[in-house]
Amino acid sequence: MRRLSLLILFALFLARCGDGNEARVTLYCGVDQDQSQRFADLFQQVHGIVVDYHGESEAMRSVGLPQRLMQERARPRADVYWSNEIMHMVHLCKSGVMAPLPAGLAEEFPAAWRDPGGRYVAFGARARVLLVNTELLPDPKDWPTRVEDLLDPKYAAMGYATSMAEPLTGTTYTHAVALLTGDEAAAKSFFERVAAAREQGTMKVVSSNGRVMRAVAEKSEKVCFGLTDTDDSFIALTEKSPHLAVIYPDSSPGEAGTVLIPNTAALVKGGPNAENGVKLLRWLVSPAIEEELARGRSAQIPLRVGVPAPEEPRLQWRPDVDFQTMAIDWQLVGDNADRWRDWLIRLFKPAN
Repeated sequence: MRRLSLLILFALFLARCGDGNEARVTLYCGVDQDQSQRFADLFQQVHGIVVDYHGESEAMRSVGLPQRLMQERARPRADVYWSNEIMHMVHLCKSGVMAPLPAGLAEEFPAAWRDPGGRYVAFGARARVLLVNTELLPDPKDWPTRVEDLLDPKYAAMGYATSMAEPLTGTTYTHAVALLTGDEAAAKSFFERVAAAREQGTMKVVSSNGRVMRAVAEKSEKVCFGLTDTDDSFIALTEKSPHLAVIYPDSSPGEAGTVLIPNTAALVKGGPNAENGVKLLRWLVSPAIEEELARGRSAQIPLRVGVPAPEEPRLQWRPDVDFQTMAIDWQLVGDNADRWRDWLIRLFKPAN
């Protein structure tokens, strides 16, 4: 093992000292760097292909790289795009930015998680859940069951706030567009009331899902529950505090269901290193990587049958078996990716 490690290090040293003509591939990645960089590094070690990794900041999560890909359509710089959500990927595909998948790849995935046009695949999902501080809400009868419960005045009457991230980036923005696409009037009413609750101080509307998690986990914040993702909830349950519980909203019969948002990956049309791009794409969407995403700190929900789920009994891992998912037309959501952006920005980032 030591000999293999030394050989890998020596090979990487030679690559860095070479004449610049080594095999390369460029990856645009919207997944947190501490969760994704290692897979790019391991690919480089195994295949001897240098990966130019480009991530994005949390403030621009799922927004910055799609904009960059659109701007570079005439002269693409990336070969592979790995997104932490699905809406912008659908939009990019419909805009002609992404290339057809290599033959046979789509068939490895459940039909529900393939692009009907054959340009992306979906894997390693997160559910949008309610994280509850059980010290502040010790009686389960007081726990929320719906996203709408974020606005229930009883929590303010108890002296607590609720929390969610601004619906402007990342999975919170994707969630918002999914709701707006499904029922525009109801969703607009909900977000207008969220903005009003922030002004009144009964809701803490923060910059990210991670900040929601931290506000709920810290008793001193007096946030009794918040809307976040299962990956942040997993971190909270295993690293922050035992006084937490996770609710999969609207999971009772007849209700809308929990929003499930997968990773997606695709080839960039006209990428400068097409052959190496195919190799990298196959690597990133392999069952082994999906299993590592499930076992890692992000605890992502496997979408392929047979890929082991994380071992955390306080979370649920089988969509439509352990919890009910919301039926979402992601193609329609992708069509509307930018439709309400300016409205949401005006609502949550008013001019000074």
